[in-house]
Amino acid sequence: MRKAIALALGMLLPVLGMADAGVAQSAVSVQGVIQAVDCQSQTVVLSGGSGSNTLAASGATAVLVNSTSVPFCSLGQYVGAPATAWLLPSGSEFQVTRIDVVGPAAQAPAAPAPAASAPSTGALILGALAIGAIGYIIGHSSAPQPVSEYDNGRWGPGGWRRTYQQCETRGRHQVCWIPNEGSQHR
Repeated sequence: MRKAIALALGMLLPVLGMADAGVAQSAVSVQGVIQAVDCQSQTVVLSGGSGSNTLAASGATAVLVNSTSVPFCSLGQYVGAPATAWLLPSGSEFQVTRIDVVGPAAQAPAAPAPAASAPSTGALILGALAIGAIGYIIGHSSAPQPVSEYDNGRWGPGGWRRTYQQCETRGRHQVCWIPNEGSQHR
């Protein structure tokens, strides 16, 4: 019941143009789009054709959204919506008696697409191992490889000796040779 009375008074006061002492005064309306709302200082910024107006509300200011009474701080949801503020002269200042908002609440900005996340430590370790294994295989197959062989030299049995050979793959065959001795199939 209190809300209904407050709503009725809030709607009638600007229309009838009554002030504190009952002296008839003319109400002024400011129309524009809500640009900002500050709950702590109880101010709202309306921008219109004549520029921006910062209006200070009081505890007695009625706030209506689509003809429904709402708390002042809920105006933050309606930034970008058209609004009309009703002002009455009070001494050398104007007092905001009512703020009317017509329209839906502003749409919340779409959530940004998730940023690409950094790879996990496990993925980095696996990648490093894979690259290392590929490097080892390539490097190992092209480097001279030690081979032990029994050699019957020109001058009689020579025994076991260690030599190094170079190998590469040619087609389906692996070809190895001892540097300075030519190539041979293995």
